[in-house]
Amino acid sequence: MHLLDEYIAGLQEALSGIDRAAFDTMVSEFVRVQSDDACLFVAGNGGSAATASHIVNDFIKGAAWPASGRKPLRKPLRVVGLADCVPLMTAFANDNAYDYMFAAQLEALGRPGDALLLISGSGNSPNIVEAAKTAQMSDMTVIAMTGFDGGEVGRMADIHVHVPCSSMPQAEDAHLILQHACVEALKTALRAT
Repeated sequence: MHLLDEYIAGLQEALSGIDRAAFDTMVSEFVRVQSDDACLFVAGNGGSAATASHIVNDFIKGAAWPASGRKPLRKPLRVVGLADCVPLMTAFANDNAYDYMFAAQLEALGRPGDALLLISGSGNSPNIVEAAKTAQMSDMTVIAMTGFDGGEVGRMADIHVHVPCSSMPQAEDAHLILQHACVEALKTALRAT
């Protein structure tokens, strides 16, 4: 079998193993955030940070605005990427601790009723786990998209969308597919509100 075919087969297997009810619950939480005018915070490391930034883009622009035009079709979600302000993130990492660079931002910005989406292949990154703890203490909903066995953050999350695979590239691919599927689901759900 060609390497590309093997990779695609592994990705398809991982995608087929995602709990559809957990996905629906996650989308419902995003709709609740939008309806309540709450804020969704998103965080990840490395490739997952790139997916988090992509989510900010697509949830604000893609889910609310038409392809062209000056006015949104519906009220956009309020979404903040915790890895997007590099000066603030590195200041906390340098002066306090890398483990707290997301949690410290949540302490400053998060409010009860907000939600936190954490994207992590392993689910065990210390800064992701600390962000989940901070969100829980702030009465925020914790949502996790993970791979491998889900790790600590998967066990902590209120909503856990798990990609059952042991390949980091395939977990990251699946997370990106999940975020695009969320945008399509949000377009439909928000159109009805």
